[in-house]
Amino acid sequence: MKLNSVCTLAFCAALSLSAAPCGALDVLCIYYPEWHVYPEGEAIFGKGRTEWDYVDSAIPRFEGHEQPLLLLAGHPDDSNPSDVSKEIDLAADAGVDAFVYDWYWADGHPIQHEALERGFLQAPNRRRIKFALMWANHNRADVFRTAPGRCNDRFWWRLKYDREEFLAAVDYCIVHYFAQPEYYRKDGKTFFSIYSAHELVKGLGGADAARKVFAEAQERMAKAGLPPLHFSAMVRDAATAARMAAAGFESVSAYNITPYEFDDSKVVEETGERRQLFTHEEFADLHATFNSKVAAGSPVPFIPVVSRGWDPSPRCRLDEPFPWRTLWYPYLGIIRDLSPEAFARSVGIVRRQAETDPKKPGAILVNAWNEYTEGCYLMPDVKNGDAYLRALRRALGAKGRQKGQSR
Repeated sequence: MKLNSVCTLAFCAALSLSAAPCGALDVLCIYYPEWHVYPEGEAIFGKGRTEWDYVDSAIPRFEGHEQPLLLLAGHPDDSNPSDVSKEIDLAADAGVDAFVYDWYWADGHPIQHEALERGFLQAPNRRRIKFALMWANHNRADVFRTAPGRCNDRFWWRLKYDREEFLAAVDYCIVHYFAQPEYYRKDGKTFFSIYSAHELVKGLGGADAARKVFAEAQERMAKAGLPPLHFSAMVRDAATAARMAAAGFESVSAYNITPYEFDDSKVVEETGERRQLFTHEEFADLHATFNSKVAAGSPVPFIPVVSRGWDPSPRCRLDEPFPWRTLWYPYLGIIRDLSPEAFARSVGIVRRQAETDPKKPGAILVNAWNEYTEGCYLMPDVKNGDAYLRALRRALGAKGRQKGQSR
């Protein structure tokens, strides 16, 4: 289904109001490229099916639970340049500088790359926004409507963490992505984020070995006439950040913030159980403590992250009662009482963290543009309209770029 043109036009008109700019911070936004039919996806979801089936069939698990979600756009196809062009306009007008694509690679070939190669790179207005890659180098587990803990023993594909696989991925990116004029550069370098950075470093043989392999990658970039790579690692704590810095990563970030980060030890002590529902206001406060703790202990700049929410219940079995009997992804805590105002407060917290950090990360990371089955998305929906995009823009103080204007 095509994006709703009336909604898009109304939103873009509303963004014509002026506001103070966000300064020198780049606003990066995670893009989850699952919303199209692709060969490996059909093996997971069935012939011609996608993860939209899980979005549509989600059910409310408690009173006031916002499920299922209904986008004003219907089911945008992220491999369709016409649909993606409308997403680009929405994102650019809200102040997003770059989509950071979850990029999958296994056994010597890309997976889910149709969204980027057929969608974004073929969009007529692609110049309005940058793009970058976050290599989602994790084993793809069966987490869709399986019983709690079931994903422990079933994987659709597993990753190799060795020199040959890593350099093959870099070679593919050099040919297909890194030379694109819209590719995002940080401090003049080609930004390349790695999700399971600690697994990669371990697989390469440790920090010293990883540095040597990274040097080989830089040689290939130079041979192609491209700026050197800026390696960025996804981490959850300062200790991991320090290890990744020793391996040659120039910055770190976190993919998202979830109820994992709540310290509920007192609740466990008093009740014997972990809490499973958290308010959006509590979630907003969590951004300050989580990001500050990692940034303070990291020897390299930490790009602070802001999450729109957290609710992976669409991936849970429909007959599984809530509260969950076992806490294991996707059976985890849920953020309730969602509000654009709480999200705007989260963004404001993260913006101030980035602006005042002496290590000068120069960017913030927003999770996410379209990770619908984890409750993290900015696309306009039936309940909220474009309120979350407005909230982002308001908290950033971003003017939004006029149509046709490039970065």
